[in-house]
Amino acid sequence: MDSAGRLLVAPVLRQHAGLTKEVMLVGQFNKFELWDETTWHQQVKEDIDAEQLATDSLSERLQDLSL
Repeated sequence: MDSAGRLLVAPVLRQHAGLTKEVMLVGQFNKFELWDETTWHQQVKEDIDAEQLATDSLSERLQDLSL
């Protein structure tokens, strides 16, 4: 980390992760991931679509189940 608080990511890692100018820092507790912003938004949309599809296929009785 430099004095401006920026992280330097090695070129080989940027290329492997497909990082461009805009990135998303996503984390929880003591871990984080760097995602290319476009890829992150695409993944979120796919996850929401998959969740909706799974919910649509559940019976009405299971949909009402909560913890």
